[in-house]
Amino acid sequence: MSVDERKQMWEDRIDAYRSSGVPSVKAWCEQNQVGVQSMYSWMKRLETEPTHVAYPLTQWVAIDSSNSIEETATLTVKVGDVSIEIKEGFSHSLLNEVLQVLQSHVK
Repeated sequence: MSVDERKQMWEDRIDAYRSSGVPSVKAWCEQNQVGVQSMYSWMKRLETEPTHVAYPLTQWVAIDSSNSIEETATLTVKVGDVSIEIKEGFSHSLLNEVLQVLQSHVK
């Protein structure tokens, strides 16, 4: 039996124990003719073994900035389904009026 096959066998046994509903490792091992010390050893080994997570490769995209629109500073305030976009050079008095209306209607 290869190392990978042995590891898979113990992963399957541990999964079977955890899904069995049997309250103790010892009782499950006795029912399934598995060595208790081996079970605990493999549970610890597999619990502490780092898992390898495969992340997708990063794909970069080139952007031609020669035709881009000049950006201005923008602030977006969202409350629930409502959003207010505030751009550079906004009217402070208009923003104050909007905020006062919102405060009087929001409970």
